Amino acid sequence: MIRKSSDTTRYSRLNRRKVLSIGVPAALVVVGGASFAGVGANAAESVLHNWFSPSREELEAELAARVEEYLASTGTRVEASIAVERDDMHLDYNGDQLHITASIVKMEILAMIQQYWGSADAIPAGHRELLERMITQSHNDSTTELFNFLGRKDALDAAHERYGLANTVSDPDGRWGLTETIAADQLILADLNLFEGALDAEQVELGRELMGGVSEAQAWGVSAAAKEGESVWLKNGWDVESQLGGLWVVNSIGVLGGEGDDPVKMAILTSGAVDDVEGVPIVERIAEIAREVIDEA
Repeated sequence: MIRKSSDTTRYSRLNRRKVLSIGVPAALVVVGGASFAGVGANAAESVLHNWFSPSREELEAELAARVEEYLASTGTRVEASIAVERDDMHLDYNGDQLHITASIVKMEILAMIQQYWGSADAIPAGHRELLERMITQSHNDSTTELFNFLGRKDALDAAHERYGLANTVSDPDGRWGLTETIAADQLILADLNLFEGALDAEQVELGRELMGGVSEAQAWGVSAAAKEGESVWLKNGWDVESQLGGLWVVNSIGVLGGEGDDPVKMAILTSGAVDDVEGVPIVERIAEIAREVIDEA
């Protein structure tokens, strides 16, 4: 049974289309005390874009409508949750629903190992090899070895708190793949592993190397929404779950265009596919829809 989380962070954004109702002639609009005629074309274009772009509420409504229409068309039992960010725009769909992580929890274990050793150079060769197998091949035995080394469930619980994952819950029996989470928490982990902050430049470079080097067979998911030439860093998770009556979770988390100035961060979590063959194309189409909507911002 899929549960609802007790709390989720909400975001707010001014509805910029309200300025359309003001009716001020363009020639009289001022920016920082100067008319558009007195500012550069790029600055004026930026201000117009900020004023007349869809609001967060409008984009979330569009995202929900398009995803729900698509899911209804599939004839499946799949339920989805989405978190997608670009610049200062964050959109959620079904954001308070908890899904089983399966292998996307390996992103968190990657961050934990990096912090344990303190620097990328300090990671022993054996652990470096385990990390590579865990992320690029989604190797479960390697994950379990690292998970046990770190301290199992207690260490994972501490990491949830340390990273601000307010709606991520470890399995009571300590099985790492049965961690439950919401999409927005997974964006926190993607950001942590792939952009400087909690981790330094060398640690981030390792995260990008691993999440940018997943095996070809596992490079599906949010990558479907990438544009030509964009870098893709991702981690996917998929498994059949007895808690879902033998149905599957199929999840994909990643960053598109992270080497540029305007990356798109995306988390797609789904539950209820009959298998990964059914679930993967659904995740990919949802990723494409989410990209199309966030690109309107």
